[in-house]
Amino acid sequence: MKTWKNKSYCRFSMTKLLVNMFYFSGAFIIVTLLFMPILLSSVKAQKLDQEAVTKRDSIKNKSIISRNRKIKFNKGKRGKRGRRGPAKVIVDQVTEGTAVETVQVYGRVIAQQKGIIAARTRGAIEAVEVRVGDRVKKGDIIVKLISSALIAERDLKSAELKEFTAKIRTVGVQLALAKQELKRLQRLRKSSAFSLARYQDKLRDVESSQSALIEAKAKREQAKARLRLANINLTNAKIFAPFNGVIISRAVEVGDYVNLGAPVVTILNENSFEVEAEVPANRLGGLNNGKVIDVKPEFGRSFKASVRAIVPQENALSRTRIVRFLPDFNKPNLTIASNQSVVLYIPSGASKKALTVHKDAITQRRGKRVVFVAKETRGGLRAEMRPVKLGEAFGLRFEVLKGLRSGEQVVIRGNERLRPRQKIKITEPGERRKLGKWRGKRSEAKKGRGERQKRKKNSKPGEYGNNHRATKKESRDGI
Repeated sequence: MKTWKNKSYCRFSMTKLLVNMFYFSGAFIIVTLLFMPILLSSVKAQKLDQEAVTKRDSIKNKSIISRNRKIKFNKGKRGKRGRRGPAKVIVDQVTEGTAVETVQVYGRVIAQQKGIIAARTRGAIEAVEVRVGDRVKKGDIIVKLISSALIAERDLKSAELKEFTAKIRTVGVQLALAKQELKRLQRLRKSSAFSLARYQDKLRDVESSQSALIEAKAKREQAKARLRLANINLTNAKIFAPFNGVIISRAVEVGDYVNLGAPVVTILNENSFEVEAEVPANRLGGLNNGKVIDVKPEFGRSFKASVRAIVPQENALSRTRIVRFLPDFNKPNLTIASNQSVVLYIPSGASKKALTVHKDAITQRRGKRVVFVAKETRGGLRAEMRPVKLGEAFGLRFEVLKGLRSGEQVVIRGNERLRPRQKIKITEPGERRKLGKWRGKRSEAKKGRGERQKRKKNSKPGEYGNNHRATKKESRDGI
């Protein structure tokens, strides 16, 4: 009995153990099934992070390589730039001679020949042949008016002239007939058939015919005058340029109606420029007719001008007098315009002998006034920096008290970036700076730029520096 109980208890324990193991295994399976997606997503995320890091490192390496290549290319380009050769400069000579101290007076450029071209007859505008800025010559057509009415008026005046001419002929025939009858009556004066009353009537007829002939001739002259006036109006239907110049304004358009004297265009003759300045009365001692002075515009190159006239009228408020100067342009100066402001260097004292240098040669270095002198050395032409001491101003030049000698060449253009002992090359004013060979032809550069842009657009991330061209997935993963 006891043995059976023991066996039963063992069987119950084993059954309970198996049931508990079944419960534990079921719970484990359920927990595993619940947490499996989370584990799989974390593993996948780690794998994606590892791939992203690998790809980022490869892109970084490629961009570094391409950047290094680009830097090397740019370094080579800069190296070629740095080895372009000597700096190109313009020089001027230090001169010694008679100079006069000058004062600066502001003036302006005016045009002697400038005017508003007006219509000489009335009518509608048919065509405007010029625009603002066009250059015209004397006799060129500027504006055309509709001339159909003027042509009809001329034909009418011509017909009136023919009418009065015919009337003169008619009156002339009547006068000749009356004179003929008068002569016939005069022959019958001694005969019995003579009639005094008839004779007197014919005499009156002759006088009347003569008056009618005079009146007809006067009317013919009037018709001739009206015909000439109609021809003048027809000629004035075309407005011509009265002198050479430039169109600076236009007041009409096609279809406008203009009356007699209405403004059409404004013309300015650029070859008739003068310089007008109000010079202080106490500075007129050094000016006389024909005196040549230096004139410097606000923008553009300087030129010479001679005194044409000193107006004998003084401004009571400013104590100045108007002086007119004739500019002397060796070449056409296209930088000069009407009403432009200029600076005139008026002589203010007696002349003296001085060593002078051009004002553009003076530069400031570390608070000192220096000039660069072109010196010939074994290594070629070099710029020597030299401090100078300046005196009075003589027009566009300064008196040199110390630092330069007569005949030396000083740099007046290109001296802003010069370094001491730098190689230089002297060029003439107006000579264009040539491009180096490293720049290549402009057309080839444009073509190469277009190809590079196309290649860059179609490239993958990391090529040609396109690190910003990343996909949405890479940007989401933090790349």
